[in-house]
Amino acid sequence: MNELPSDLPRLRTLATWLELQLTAVRGAIDEAEERAGPRWWVQWMRTAAGEPRRGVLHRAGCWCPGAPDLHLADARRVVAEHGGRIETCLVCRAEVREEKD
Repeated sequence: MNELPSDLPRLRTLATWLELQLTAVRGAIDEAEERAGPRWWVQWMRTAAGEPRRGVLHRAGCWCPGAPDLHLADARRVVAEHGGRIETCLVCRAEVREEKD
């Protein structure tokens, strides 16, 4: 790796530039995933009448029953809407939450 600058102002400038680049790359990844078609689905569990829905989030390629019918934005919306009631599959480890730094 190249030598980093030693002064604080240039280090902060570099950190800001890297954060902007990372945001751009993550946006490009999101767009590529949307173009690739549906890659996630929720396996809804049976619950007693009146109880909130619970489900397991899967991604394409998982051997569990179901077929991808959600694009990234849709999967993120479902996870946001149902919160902790949507679990991540232990097999495929599907993840759609945006990464926090």
